[in-house]
Amino acid sequence: MVPREGIHVTGDPTITLAGVTKRFGEHIALRGVDLEVRPGEIRGFLGPNGAGKTTAMRIIVGLLRADEGTATVLGGDPWRDHAVRADLGYLPSDPGLYGRMRGSELLDYFAALSEREPVLRAAASDLLRFSDADLARPVRTYSKGMRQKLGVLQAVQHDPLLLILDEPGEGLDPLVLSGLVELLRDRRDAGRAILFSSHVLAEVSALCDRVTMIRDGAIVGEGTIAELSTQRARTVILELVDPTTTVELPGCAMTDRTGTRVTLSHHGEVGPLLQALSVLDLHDVRIEEVSLDEVFMEYYREHEVTS
Repeated sequence: MVPREGIHVTGDPTITLAGVTKRFGEHIALRGVDLEVRPGEIRGFLGPNGAGKTTAMRIIVGLLRADEGTATVLGGDPWRDHAVRADLGYLPSDPGLYGRMRGSELLDYFAALSEREPVLRAAASDLLRFSDADLARPVRTYSKGMRQKLGVLQAVQHDPLLLILDEPGEGLDPLVLSGLVELLRDRRDAGRAILFSSHVLAEVSALCDRVTMIRDGAIVGEGTIAELSTQRARTVILELVDPTTTVELPGCAMTDRTGTRVTLSHHGEVGPLLQALSVLDLHDVRIEEVSLDEVFMEYYREHEVTS
């Protein structure tokens, strides 16, 4: 990672939110949010509409100021430090693009605002399947998917140290989405920090090193996908040889038993479970790991019960 003038680049977190609260009148959009994203990390930011994701992102890029707590980005204050903003790449959820400009003109305009050379424009255009002919057209003639690709291009073209992407996969076809995944992995491997929100959980699962989940302005879960999944129950399905066999397995609670078929819910380490299964007389066994979709839904169901 090459340091940029005006920014102190170290192994310290690229983003640190500490106790950040934001109010809009009587509405509390963020409630004491703590968030840390480091260089070389892709962080997924998940939550339902209105959870506070976009508000947090706007504070990180300096478009909003926290009412309480502190936001430190690239070693500076995004609200005050112009140098911090120059090393950001930001894709809002609904980017406003000037329709009369050609695509290439709009990219040149954003590059001039960042005061950075668009060193990644050609490579990113190839990955996103954006041709020179496309960039020569006025933006007003673009489809929704093409506008989204242009929004991603303007965010990444100057190789920022930090990428903030609000629903970057929105409206992209599968081939372009595959190129976006490759592009973001390449930037992560180059030491850049990436924070992105998405409703496509398969996309998050494929990309993210860690996930932060937010609801009603508060963080309700955080960790690697593996860590979050191990906190949730696996499903174990047994097909017994003898329907009268006693089934007592470590970490398991029975959820259904019909004839020779037994369904259990399992928490904890899988090793002791496998040892216990090895001595049972079975026709078949299936252990279903928790998907990110299930983790996501279970966290929010728990929050609804406790809130």
